[in-house]
Amino acid sequence: MDNSSIWQKPNAIIANRDDLLPTILQKRGLKGDEQKRFLSPDYQADLGDPFLMKDMQKAVDRIIAATADKQKIVIYGDYDIDGLTASTLLYDVLHKLNPRVEVYIPDRFEEGYGLNSAALKKLHADKTDLVITVDCGITSAVEVSEAAKLGLDIIITDHHTLPEELPDKAIGVINPKQPDDKYPYKELAGVGVAFNLTRALQRQRPDWLPVGYEKWLLDLVALGTVCDVVDLTGENRVLVHYGLMVLRKSKRAGIKALSEAAGVELSQIKTDDLGFRLGPRLNAAGRLEHAKKSLKLLLCTDIVQANQIAQSLNQLNSERQTQTAQAFEQASEVAKEYVEDQVLVLANPDWSHGIAGLVASRISERYHRPTIILQILGEEAKGSARSFGKCNIIEAIAACGKDLIKFGGHAFAAGLTLPTSKIDEFRQQINDFVQKQYSKDDFLHQLDIDCVLSGDLLVLESLSELKKLEPHGNANPPPMFVSQLYLEEAKFIGQDRNHTKFRFRTNSRRFLDGISFNSAHRWPDGIKPSPIEVVYRLSENVWQNVAQLQLEVVDICSLDRKS
Repeated sequence: MDNSSIWQKPNAIIANRDDLLPTILQKRGLKGDEQKRFLSPDYQADLGDPFLMKDMQKAVDRIIAATADKQKIVIYGDYDIDGLTASTLLYDVLHKLNPRVEVYIPDRFEEGYGLNSAALKKLHADKTDLVITVDCGITSAVEVSEAAKLGLDIIITDHHTLPEELPDKAIGVINPKQPDDKYPYKELAGVGVAFNLTRALQRQRPDWLPVGYEKWLLDLVALGTVCDVVDLTGENRVLVHYGLMVLRKSKRAGIKALSEAAGVELSQIKTDDLGFRLGPRLNAAGRLEHAKKSLKLLLCTDIVQANQIAQSLNQLNSERQTQTAQAFEQASEVAKEYVEDQVLVLANPDWSHGIAGLVASRISERYHRPTIILQILGEEAKGSARSFGKCNIIEAIAACGKDLIKFGGHAFAAGLTLPTSKIDEFRQQINDFVQKQYSKDDFLHQLDIDCVLSGDLLVLESLSELKKLEPHGNANPPPMFVSQLYLEEAKFIGQDRNHTKFRFRTNSRRFLDGISFNSAHRWPDGIKPSPIEVVYRLSENVWQNVAQLQLEVVDICSLDRKS
């Protein structure tokens, strides 16, 4: 399998620090006032009118009626962080107004993703009057129709790709991706949609929810938005920018305890901490046991209890890491049997579908192609998909969905269930579809380099300037650079010697350290000292309270070999 990288780089070399931000922002399509607006998000000016969302008024009216009559409301959330944060957010809001508010999180292993009829029947039997979904429900037309026949009202709030049939028996369907929806920003996470529902309730009943109250919910919005890997542009960037401010002052016992357990300094928290430290721990419960443990942590008000739950999540996360590493190595071997496939469809009864998405992501990154990882569960196989390149994975799955039992998701990630007997046929169908729809160029691993930097700019002051581009995330990644340097040394480090540590020299004879994680397999014969071009991101390495600039190496190429 070819996993070489194509470098897309500008021609001009940036040698003046004042040119850094304008060059990067222009490269990313922003000019003039757009650059100023990007660098200075405005909470009041940059958020849309929540009532522009289709069915928002219907949803608000029904919730106000239910609250006024003290009807029983159940928030039905997904078991990932987006769903958990959205569930916590709506519970915080509605429980202040109505004591008869509960949260229901389905079991990933017993019930699967989204609404299920058995759960809705039980909620109806328990005298529930209104169900509000968060981060799910858009693909549940059948279940919503069945619930309506029982007399159970349902409001859908979701952000996932629309299916052919919408749940039209719902009281309201709130999803900005609907074709006749007028909300200006379409890429909200599930928690972002729930936040807009709160804003709409607040506008309608300011006597219930005073202005300014909603800002203290932005810690949850930031956590769910970053961890769901939606675009950190437009409104999402505004929500995360201010959400990080709230997180640094968070009053939530659960977030305080989780940050301490993860070794994160809450007052300095960044998006990387959310995505790589807090997020995996919150997700671990739903991947291995039940997500209600993570929900309990987010809702917890007692710091002693919160610390106990956080430590339990720490242990689950360690177990999740072990299981993921084992499944990844096994799946890597199986992938070699399908070297000609453009889409890897790999199945095994020993790979838990709770970690299938993590394994699919790592396989996709290693082999540079869309990947679907399935756990065989008797007559059914259940798993997750991750895209690569320009492939819209949910579109590809939908095009081959004739025999699928269930599927849903978006362009970059999806979940699916299919008959085990149909795996081989599905593998052939999805490969045929993708090969017809996309060219080989659509799957080239392209490194989209922002700037060619002079070695003189490789100083901490440049990194300080670049921090103005934060928060980073999908569609706004940390900037990527390329420079010509001399490689003095490269060696493999770590317990398994799977990371690569570099020592570079600039033309002005300054020395710089570099690191590349999980990369040793790329250079099986080692790397010899030579003049090179190196693609990297800039970071800060603090050792014994001394900060030094570090290059996070993405790729290297010997200038000797190029010549």
